[in-house]
Amino acid sequence: MQLQKTRLTLVFLGGILLTPTLAEAATGRYRATWREDPATTMVIGWDQISGSDPVLYYDVVDRAQQYSAYKYSKRPDVSLIAKGMNNQFARISGLQPNTVYYFVIKDNEGVSRRMSFLTAPDSPTVRLSIIAGGDSRNHREGRLDANRLVSKLRPHIVMFNGDMTAEDTATEWRYWLDDWQATMGSDGRIFPVLVSRGNHESSNKSLVEMFDVKNPDIYYAFNIGGSLLRLYTLNSLIPSGGAQRAWLEQDLKTQGNAVTWRMVQYHHAIRPHTATKAERDELVLNWATYFYKYRVHAAFESDSHMCKWTWPIRPSREPGSEEGFIRDDENGTVYAGEGCWGAPLRDADDNKSWTRNSGSFNQFNWVFVDQYKIEIRTVKTDGADRVREVDHKNVFEPPLGLVLWSPSNGDLVTIKNRKTPQPQAQEEPEADTEELLAARESTEVFDLEAERSGEVVRLGWTTYNESSPMSFELLRSMDGGKQFQSIGKIAGKGKPQNAYTFEDKGIRDDQLLKNVRYRLKCMQSNGKVNYYDPRIEFEDRDDNDWSVFPKVVPDPKDGIVKINYNLEKPADILIVLINPQLKELARLTYNQQAAGPYNKSINLANAPPGRYLLIVKANGKPIAQFRVEK
Repeated sequence: MQLQKTRLTLVFLGGILLTPTLAEAATGRYRATWREDPATTMVIGWDQISGSDPVLYYDVVDRAQQYSAYKYSKRPDVSLIAKGMNNQFARISGLQPNTVYYFVIKDNEGVSRRMSFLTAPDSPTVRLSIIAGGDSRNHREGRLDANRLVSKLRPHIVMFNGDMTAEDTATEWRYWLDDWQATMGSDGRIFPVLVSRGNHESSNKSLVEMFDVKNPDIYYAFNIGGSLLRLYTLNSLIPSGGAQRAWLEQDLKTQGNAVTWRMVQYHHAIRPHTATKAERDELVLNWATYFYKYRVHAAFESDSHMCKWTWPIRPSREPGSEEGFIRDDENGTVYAGEGCWGAPLRDADDNKSWTRNSGSFNQFNWVFVDQYKIEIRTVKTDGADRVREVDHKNVFEPPLGLVLWSPSNGDLVTIKNRKTPQPQAQEEPEADTEELLAARESTEVFDLEAERSGEVVRLGWTTYNESSPMSFELLRSMDGGKQFQSIGKIAGKGKPQNAYTFEDKGIRDDQLLKNVRYRLKCMQSNGKVNYYDPRIEFEDRDDNDWSVFPKVVPDPKDGIVKINYNLEKPADILIVLINPQLKELARLTYNQQAAGPYNKSINLANAPPGRYLLIVKANGKPIAQFRVEK
């Protein structure tokens, strides 16, 4: 728990008044959520552990702990004693969309640490990152791992599907909110949470008291990103029919019809994928029927303490259906979940014909939403300490150390927008394919190297556009390059591209290697003679491990490889080819490429056989790397 309490003290030394430092208020257990429009409002909640007269000061400018410099202030709208805490909720309105606000809380004892929040975007062109999961219960180690990953993945929203605690007691809630502080970003960012009720919340009142939920029946909906997404929260602990079903149908028909995507969260899985959990036939009738009728694209469930993805499905009793559902790739809903954020795991032992994959491990879903698609990944949350934090400027790139579930049907569920398909990647026509190693007009020697391997020095080189006849002579110096003697002659092969090797077995003394130099004499048919000095590698080489990068193989017919990359914003692009000795062989540049996806056809016909690394850099930063094997 972030409990910080000191006193404001004035100290006199020799008649000199020392400037006081700001005491820190005894506040803690911070949380953020929404009651109204997420683009222009925010609710900040905290436990007022001691002190009185708290005021939240906020601004779009970071004023650190200098509360009087903040432009805006807000007193709590709600103060209530619940679960052994003095919960305060400040409902802030009139905010700017997609904007970071910095804030502190001052009371009569001092000032809190500086924190911040980000309002939701109101434009459908802004991509969203969402974390969805539930069932934290009583396993604090597993719960903290998942919380730390929220901090590191920095989502726009957390959807928590219920069962925060085991018994809904005051002590458990204090522990839960103490642990929730681990979701705070390294820079003090608080990420808003939208909650649904689980069966371990003894009443709806608990969530109202802990999160200031507006509807006391705990079902509600918000638009995120203007017309991009409508997020529904339903309550499976009260009757699913009646008023709740009527509200759901009416909202889907009116508000939901005006957005691109519709997603929903609730606690009880409709068709659990663990055998010990009961089927929820009433939810099929009252909810799933309307999910299909009004095209809800994804539903996030909990309660079962395991993991599943379904194929897109709809309610059905026709031949081929199972347990009241059938696969429908065109109009079905993808169901994901079912916990677990640290609660005791259960077996994934009740798959259906329309189950995509299932498993049993601590996890939550990591969801990306844009105009063209929804992407769902499942993050394995154990071992969060090994995971780095995402780049604050690109929260959609998985950070180093993050472990994604990779089952038999792939590690990514994609739901595409068939009404507005994603623009085709910008690809150059085949006639304009870029040649990373352009054809040569005259004979050229390329990639000449000398490398020691045990007691042998191996020399290798490549030629292009050999004239015929042509020959080579290897020369060696034992005195650092002052005098050279011939150690071998090789006839040219006369082809457009050739690879040669020569082994020098005449040196046994390691001490002599310090003075050994080589030279290649190249004699062309026109009488022209050139000399080339190779790059020398006399140490045993340890090739770079490039196995982590995607493998691409040039087409044997034309030497072309195709690569993909995506730009979040315009950038200067550099494409570089390097060999295992990290020597740059060639490069391509594109000035100020527009944002968007790209497919590039790269001609490597003139590259000699071997292993390479193809690196794509945007404004000097690598954004894609490919292992080339030719």
